[in-house]
Parts: sequence; C-alpha cells; structure tokens
Amino acid sequence: MTPAPPELTLDEVRDRIRAAGLPIPEERLALIHSLLRDALRPIRALDTRDALTLEPAPTFDAAATINRHGRR
Repeated sequence: MTPAPPELTLDEVRDRIRAAGLPIPEERLALIHSLLRDALRPIRALDTRDALTLEPAPTFDAAATINRHGRR
C-alpha cells in the first residue's frame, strides 16, 4: 500500500499562483487553497507505477524506405 500523498501547503499554492501570473489577493488564498487541494487530491493519490500501459509506444524508423502500407 502506498503512503498518503503530502497535503498541499499554502506555500505551494502561492508558488502556483506566482507561476501562473494571476493577481489573486492574499485574503482569497485560503479559498484557493481548499479548491486546489480538493481538485488535486485524486491526482496526488494516484500511483502511476500501478497503472498498466494499454499498448506499446509507437516507434519511428527514419531509415525506412517503404512504410508499412507499401508506399515510399
């Protein structure tokens, strides 16, 4: 079982706001923090190592003279 993801801190919210370049007043920070925390909770809880790939990744052969449909 994977450990619980760390909670989103107010400093992380400030960093995200600064990176987005949004003029959000400091008095709205608690509201933005709760909305962002709730929105990101499922994503932060996801362990991508448990996710299986559905198909192999496509590959590209730049040296191929004929594609798989027989065209040049």
